[in-house]
Amino acid sequence: METLDLEVGGRVRRALVSRAGGGRGPVPVVIMLHGAGGTAEIAAGQTRWDVLGAEQGFIAVFPEGTARDPARAPEFRRNPQTWNDGSGRGHVAKAGVDDVAFLAALIETLASDAGADQTAVFLTGFSNGGSLAFRAAAELRQRISAVAPVAGHCWIEPAPGQIPSLLYLIGDADPLNPVEGGTVSTPWGGEEVHPPPRRSFDRWSVAAGCPQPSPPRREAQVVWTEATGCARNIRMGIIEGQGHIWPGGPRLLPQRIVGRSVPALDATALIWRFFAAVLAGKGSTFA
Repeated sequence: METLDLEVGGRVRRALVSRAGGGRGPVPVVIMLHGAGGTAEIAAGQTRWDVLGAEQGFIAVFPEGTARDPARAPEFRRNPQTWNDGSGRGHVAKAGVDDVAFLAALIETLASDAGADQTAVFLTGFSNGGSLAFRAAAELRQRISAVAPVAGHCWIEPAPGQIPSLLYLIGDADPLNPVEGGTVSTPWGGEEVHPPPRRSFDRWSVAAGCPQPSPPRREAQVVWTEATGCARNIRMGIIEGQGHIWPGGPRLLPQRIVGRSVPALDATALIWRFFAAVLAGKGSTFA
């Protein structure tokens, strides 16, 4: 992978780019946003989007948030990198970091320099990165084909109208984003009040002008809820037994903090099937 540096809003922003899946002509791009305290390298190792991109023929991109102290190297506990996801949390909100502008500039640069297809840009992310994925997809809706947040929240109220297709994944044993909502203890020693994940799904459905969702249905370890009668595919999957971990990826923090994982479910492969179906114009059908 190669490093891409961009100056946006007076800050030098960084991303890792894997062009292994690139070829002749414009190709799809998948942007993966790390969780709070993470890095581009951690996100790549956690999700292996670069490996899948090489197999399936898309460019995989791993941008980085901003650290609390930009003069020091990022470090999970003492100098975490985070995203301004619209929740008003942390140093990024206080400093007014414009991560949406960063992603917009990144997409333009990828199109001009890396052969990315601007009509086939897909956005995903984990935790705080999943929350920014919600926000960026809502605010850059003309540039994002579909979005797949994992273990994050839609903290903003998306404007109504044409909005990207959504695949939202969350675990029912996630101690940092409980399915019923409530007060959670963060890995940095503070407390936050988190809404139930269903609120994020409902916000997206309302913005898309969807009627009432379909009744939940179970497929293996996932309980699916879909918005019906929509021009977009909008669905939420609650994974039974899954904690605050990228499904199918390694657990990076102690189990007492993040819970446990369901190793049989590969979120990267599942999300790519969703993106590929959107790309093929198959509506709600997975490829």
